Amino acid sequence: MYYLDVSLELPHCPNREISKVFLKKNILQSVRQLFGEQGTKSAIDILKFEPESCRFVLRCTDDCYVRLRAALTLAEKYEEEQCIYRVHRASANLLSFSADSRNYQH
Repeated sequence: MYYLDVSLELPHCPNREISKVFLKKNILQSVRQLFGEQGTKSAIDILKFEPESCRFVLRCTDDCYVRLRAALTLAEKYEEEQCIYRVHRASANLLSFSADSRNYQH
């Protein structure tokens, strides 16, 4: 399994409310658009979702990771609005998200 820490930005509509259901639909649609029906056969799950910051953690299988990352990078629309998906971190280990060496205080 792979885990991705991702945020969704809507530059022209920053205060738009994002729902978990529409977010997952949009992610699957982006994968399907780029790789066809075969690309969406692997499981993609939203493990954690923070609607205030539009930040979420995705889980996918090893064979789907590259397709998912490519689809997020090339995605242009969220419900007809221009969007940007930013992948902050990606790891094969979910525990690595709990510790962040960039913000560690000695």
